Amino acid sequence: IDPYNPTETQRPSDAISAGLLFHTLLEIYYRELCLTTDPSRAAQTALDFDPDKADVQDNHEYPIDPDMRKKVYNRFTDYLMCWGNRDYTVGHKLKSIIDVDPTTGFPIETTQIVPLVEQGFSFPLLDTSEYLFVLEGRIDFIGTCGGQFLWMDHKTQGRKHNLYKKSIQFKNYALATGFDMGVINYIRLTDKIDKETFVRDPISFSPHEMLAWKQELIEKYVEWSRKISRGELQRNRAACGSGFGPCQFTAICEEYNPTMREQIKRDKFMQRKVWKPW
Repeated sequence: IDPYNPTETQRPSDAISAGLLFHTLLEIYYRELCLTTDPSRAAQTALDFDPDKADVQDNHEYPIDPDMRKKVYNRFTDYLMCWGNRDYTVGHKLKSIIDVDPTTGFPIETTQIVPLVEQGFSFPLLDTSEYLFVLEGRIDFIGTCGGQFLWMDHKTQGRKHNLYKKSIQFKNYALATGFDMGVINYIRLTDKIDKETFVRDPISFSPHEMLAWKQELIEKYVEWSRKISRGELQRNRAACGSGFGPCQFTAICEEYNPTMREQIKRDKFMQRKVWKPW
């Protein structure tokens, strides 16, 4: 695969595609569960999802081996059996919309339930006359457990691997939500089911930790902003010759002439739509 050729795409691995498919099933299930409060209907709605009939732009997410696809659906069923009767409550928010009154045919103002599943966020880190720093992302699940608000992040794995609970991703989720509690929801696609197949690992952050992290982020953002304004390019030398092969952006990184950098971008790269969390 030529990383500079925009006409070629690299097929995602079965592990990545399996994770994306499992996330889709969880998203469908929890959305439907929030809207209907009917676990059986929510489960069936998710199990009825056919990746081959999904929206064309999403089809590339599921080019996995048929046996692996079957394994994902079976493991999703196991997941429902494990957590179904003791799961967290899906959170929701109310959105004001204009609808049509079925009796009169006139427009009316009403509200719509929006499940807090795959919920995008924009969190203002700093808003001054000089800077506007906004932290953006998307959280798999927001809900409650015993009345306590929490966020949950789904992680599918082929084998057991415990993630660092104080990672940047999880700190940002805690900062954006303001919740004291978060959960890593491990789903492991092992051949046999054991006590490590479905694990929910709780995370807690103190107010002091969140304040310190917010300040550290702001300082980093200010540093990057000043470097960008001076035309300096941040370089990650460790990635240039890593075990995964040379970084595809090395040609840009090692060109110090701004005009030539822009020419390389035009010649060897394709402009993509800016990523948004929702």
